[in-house]
Amino acid sequence: MQKFFRSIRRRVLAENKLQKYLLYATGEILLVVIGILIALQINNWNTRRIEGKEAQKSYRNIRRQVLDDQAELTKVKGFNNFFSARYAYANQIIAAKDHSKTDTLALLAMGLSQYSDFHRSGHIYETLVNSGEWRLLKNSAITSRLQQLEMTYNHVNKLEDIHWEVIINELSPALRGVIDYSTIKAVRPEQLYSVEMQNIVIESIFLTRGKDSIYNRALEEIRTVVELIDEELGIEQDQEH
Repeated sequence: MQKFFRSIRRRVLAENKLQKYLLYATGEILLVVIGILIALQINNWNTRRIEGKEAQKSYRNIRRQVLDDQAELTKVKGFNNFFSARYAYANQIIAAKDHSKTDTLALLAMGLSQYSDFHRSGHIYETLVNSGEWRLLKNSAITSRLQQLEMTYNHVNKLEDIHWEVIINELSPALRGVIDYSTIKAVRPEQLYSVEMQNIVIESIFLTRGKDSIYNRALEEIRTVVELIDEELGIEQDQEH
């Protein structure tokens, strides 16, 4: 093709036809420009196609992670409700001053050291930002929901940290010397019915109720994220699994 154009150029110049040469030169430039534009268009199309595939991969990965979180949260929520019911029963015994259930109260008091702890698969939002995948996700509804979910997870972890501090800083000192850990029997039963012990129990109840509320919020936010991703990927809800 280049030899063809050079041949025409030489012939036109040889004939000293300047006007024809200028027309030819303009046409050649236009052809080159059109070729460049077509190449750029193809390159842009190919880039968008690759980014689209990467975005779908990211959406599917996010979907898998939040569904894993959903399963873990559901399990943790069940544990939390179980522990909350035991804390409430301990409070009933203390409030009633029912000394016939001292052994039961000692067992329940030891159980106050058990609490729900959510371990998520990873920091989805932070990972996406640090890896650069965030720029591929064009659906702002999904990205904003993921950011909100990350904040909710942080709230969950703060409540769990507070619960752990109550156990370490308040419960452990209160039970030391009150219960024989080897037999789970009260050696100073009157302390199990004290205001201090009841306050620890009540704190634990409030914490479990607060955690249940935030677990529910996280589960609802996960459902919303999954629905938005399914819509983005064209996945039917009944094909979720």
